[in-house]
Amino acid sequence: MKVAIIGIGYWGKKHVEEYNQLGHDIIICDNDEKNVSECKEKFPFVNVKTLEQLLGDTEIKAVSICTPNETHFQIAKKCLESNKHVFLEKPISTNLENADSLRKLSENNNLVLQIGHLYRFNNSIKKAKEILSDISFGDVHSVYFSWTNFEQIFQNRGVILDLGIHPIDIIDYIFGGNSKNIKCRGWGIRQDNPEFAIINYQLHTTDNRIIFVNIELSWINPIKKREMIVLSNDNTLKVQCVEQTLTLINNLSKNQDEITITPNNTIQDELHFFINSCETQKMISPPYPNSEIAKNILEVVLQAEIENSDKK
Repeated sequence: MKVAIIGIGYWGKKHVEEYNQLGHDIIICDNDEKNVSECKEKFPFVNVKTLEQLLGDTEIKAVSICTPNETHFQIAKKCLESNKHVFLEKPISTNLENADSLRKLSENNNLVLQIGHLYRFNNSIKKAKEILSDISFGDVHSVYFSWTNFEQIFQNRGVILDLGIHPIDIIDYIFGGNSKNIKCRGWGIRQDNPEFAIINYQLHTTDNRIIFVNIELSWINPIKKREMIVLSNDNTLKVQCVEQTLTLINNLSKNQDEITITPNNTIQDELHFFINSCETQKMISPPYPNSEIAKNILEVVLQAEIENSDKK
């Protein structure tokens, strides 16, 4: 399939590499000539087009959009209106109205709109879902996330929207349900927008349980962590999402069992899933990260941002 990648910065180049591994013809598009030249140097086989050129190319059936958050809606809208299947890196948009517009546009045109909630394709998260659904683990009462790394200073981005989507999406993927009593406090150390934040809320599951969720987000911690800890009265499950390792701990005996899984290439698997959906024209229900799921996750994150703003 002929695939276009719009935006070939750090994340867009990952898409180029994975689409190449999957054997697709690749077109790149970026207004930044430095990004284009760097990409051409690393991947000399790619072709370059402007946005208008690729929108008018009927041979291009699918696009990946890896541009800044604030540009997602307009670019995705143009691609869907040009009859392209769209893989859109998270977030789906920066507001709920635009997210809903993209959902309706993709559905009306019978096009795939997949959002980059990549941890739904992570083997450690899939295994965690399996373990936590087993009655022997016990009823989960709380989940803790630590999502940290050191980042550059951003003029127009905050950590809540940028990092918060993934932990909240993982919770939705594993447990479902509705998020209530959302609280958030964030701080900017080097910039005005939050670089460090704590989000907590109550998850009301479909089987009438309440799970307490606590999320730590940081762009000022040089130790990169993508960690989830899930607790019941009987057991604790610790998941390292990047390393894709799981440790099951018996709360009483303190015995620890390392759960063996085969780590996967999460980005490649989500892009393969996207292309397969484009080719089969099948809109797969959850865990497929479609526009409806993405909008629901965005709503929780935006509510956290509002909660934080109210405290200033």
